[in-house]
Amino acid sequence: MIAIIAGTGNLPLEACKNLRAKGQPFFVVSLFPENNASELAAVTHGIADVVAQEFYKPGDVLSLLKKRLATHVLFIGKVDKNNLLKHLKFDWLAIKLMGSVLRRSDKDIMEALLAELARNNIQTLRQDDVLGGLLVPPGILTGTLMPELENDILVGLEAAQAIAHADIGQTVVVKDGMILAVEAIEGTDACIKRGLEIGKEKVVICKTARTDQNKKFDLPTLGPGSLAGFQPGQVAVIAWHAPCTLIAQKDIFVERAEKLGIVLVARPAITYTK
Repeated sequence: MIAIIAGTGNLPLEACKNLRAKGQPFFVVSLFPENNASELAAVTHGIADVVAQEFYKPGDVLSLLKKRLATHVLFIGKVDKNNLLKHLKFDWLAIKLMGSVLRRSDKDIMEALLAELARNNIQTLRQDDVLGGLLVPPGILTGTLMPELENDILVGLEAAQAIAHADIGQTVVVKDGMILAVEAIEGTDACIKRGLEIGKEKVVICKTARTDQNKKFDLPTLGPGSLAGFQPGQVAVIAWHAPCTLIAQKDIFVERAEKLGIVLVARPAITYTK
């Protein structure tokens, strides 16, 4: 039995559709039911249960997994790290996990959680094992890439890789060879907003992951929602490393990028091992 641990965004819905199409038994643990419970219920209707559980109570989630005889879990969807700064009453497992790591980074906390699940005979699926169809091959998806933007892409992807390796963030905004904004705990949207406030127009957005990215969690994701609020001319290029970035609702993503005059570039990558 597979348990989908669902954060926010469109990817949990895609995962449900894929497992449903394969005829694999699963149920969904919705960490943020106020965000997508109704959509999850619509996708899983008559096929799988959707159970709401607070994201900050992993002990309760673990008990639920054991009660429902889950053998595998799939972590998918966004969990805003800002939530960790709220005054929440964490359960015993959350306190144990956060106390076991030197830094409260996404990577360290998730690695500790995966190890705890494994001790309870629950294995974690790679995100691309279920959603591999959302990876795209290297190339230009839409638009024409002007030569003067090549350097910005190179600078941006190298910088994004550096901050990803340090587990700071995954996104960098560049213009004219200058780094305008770097993602940290505030998240991708706030990083891009800050970059646009400084660069005004024709900025280049680059997104990637660590070279040793664990594909069981936190694969970078782009999709139509990534373009929300953009005006024509603000963003010249969005670039990413192809083997590690999931593209949600690709057709809609490309169509909206075309209307905004944004070049979408998937670059060959670096080595991803896990």
